[in-house]
Amino acid sequence: MKIAAANSAPWNIAESDNGGMPRLIRYRTDLVPFIASSDYPQRLVIIWEYDADNLNGMPSTEQSETMKCFEDALDATLDSDRIAVLAFVLTCNGSREWHYYINRVEEVGLRINTALSQFPKLPIHLQVENDPEWEQISLVYQICSV
Repeated sequence: MKIAAANSAPWNIAESDNGGMPRLIRYRTDLVPFIASSDYPQRLVIIWEYDADNLNGMPSTEQSETMKCFEDALDATLDSDRIAVLAFVLTCNGSREWHYYINRVEEVGLRINTALSQFPKLPIHLQVENDPEWEQISLVYQICSV
């Protein structure tokens, strides 16, 4: 069984409350059979912090459009051969996080740099964590009753 492309995979959206602010989680529902896949032992988190000028902490329409273009660029470079698997996206209180399961950190980094060369400097930072058991997406599934 192969992991499907992110753009053809089924996605759900869950909304909750985070201290009076909305929290949105967009997550793939098709990854349950791949949890703890030894092919993807690390999790890359790309964090974009933005000014939430509105009262709900969500990005503006313009910010959302830029983030969509950013995600599309990442998808084009990381998903074609599944070097990285986008598992979920968390948005709340002035921050959006893309959570990918990856296997080759250096190659993923090179591809991200190449993909982002078409953008002006973006307010992002990246973290790589060991997550061989896929604990974070498992937690999302638990919270969302998948």
